Amino acid sequence: MASVHHLRVYFGLTEGVEKALVADLVKPSLRGTAFGLYNLIIGIGALPASLITGRLWDHFGAALALSVGAASSLLAALLLMIVVREHRNSNGQEIQ
Repeated sequence: MASVHHLRVYFGLTEGVEKALVADLVKPSLRGTAFGLYNLIIGIGALPASLITGRLWDHFGAALALSVGAASSLLAALLLMIVVREHRNSNGQEIQ
């Protein structure tokens, strides 16, 4: 039960920031499409991620499963920083 509460806190802290970033990265006329694609990708990625993590946990233990998740998150964060940097100039203004 405690893990469910941790997950709720995690989503509460991150989901709004993710959606704000999506809105910032696209033109206003494309925001609906961007949010649709964002939710599609999140939905498609959630099932395989859960299955892979479960398999790793069952076969190799929690430490490896959580380490793979942490490494994946770090890689995603680095890639996100690159993508966001390419869309902004040195003053923080959006480049179109």
